[in-house]
Amino acid sequence: MRSLRHEACTTNWRSDGSWRYGVRGREEGDSVATGPTRGGAGTSLVVGSKGDYTFGSRIMKAGDFGSQAEYHFDLEALRNLPLFGKYYLQIGVDHERFAFSRSNDVFPYAISSVSAEIAISYWTGDVFFPLLKLEPGIYFTRAYVTRNSLDIPMRVATGIKINDSIHLVLGLAADPLAQTPVLPIGGVNWKINDKLNFRAVFPKPRLSYTPNEALELFIAGEIQGGVYRNGPTNDRRTNNALLEYREYRAGVGASYTPKKDISLEATAGWSFQRDFDYFRAGPDYKSKGAPYIKLEMSIGL
Repeated sequence: MRSLRHEACTTNWRSDGSWRYGVRGREEGDSVATGPTRGGAGTSLVVGSKGDYTFGSRIMKAGDFGSQAEYHFDLEALRNLPLFGKYYLQIGVDHERFAFSRSNDVFPYAISSVSAEIAISYWTGDVFFPLLKLEPGIYFTRAYVTRNSLDIPMRVATGIKINDSIHLVLGLAADPLAQTPVLPIGGVNWKINDKLNFRAVFPKPRLSYTPNEALELFIAGEIQGGVYRNGPTNDRRTNNALLEYREYRAGVGASYTPKKDISLEATAGWSFQRDFDYFRAGPDYKSKGAPYIKLEMSIGL
């Protein structure tokens, strides 16, 4: 998932690299995650899970393949260790998996990752903001893992206060296996008023309305996925090749925080496109659109 929620915000994880940036003190970031994470400074352990389902759609230029649906889940556990002042070391583990209803040599039946999470974060009083984050682990398709599946995605970010209502977010995301190894991360978070917040931060923009401390209503966009090492196939173009998988979608949802360290979120929307890109070997297939639903939960212990 690479993303844990915090109080009135949300965080994301790598899959996309998923960054999530906060609202009301909670943040999404991303997978997952690289936005602020859930749990107060006194919360030593945070456990988060996410599950979503994208309904079936056809793959363009692969019409004979039929309609393909996707199920995705992410499970993360993160521990907060004080360093000095408001700075913390966050360490944890993350397991993410995309499973598909149809597969062949080009389209794997599953895409998975198992990674550690190591971050130096700043406690703002509301959320942990990761300044540096590493996610060393294995990123693979099907059930085939080799040393070539090892990867170390990394993110560096900082926030710049313009005034009490506007903050800039600047940083870099690096992935040695990616088609573009280094990408800039940037955007702006605008607190329009006490109830309305607009987070224009790639890749998870979010417009939120908070009628009370426990409830948040939102409209959000999202890019999820990542880069994975494919297993052996009978197709020379995809055999042990690198696969970049992305899903582009947007939806509406609600987040409910009944207690400080418990958060629930539900989203429904439209997946505009899923992209299977073997960027070094050649094949690049894109799906048609389809609806999706998503549920998230995080608990601070």
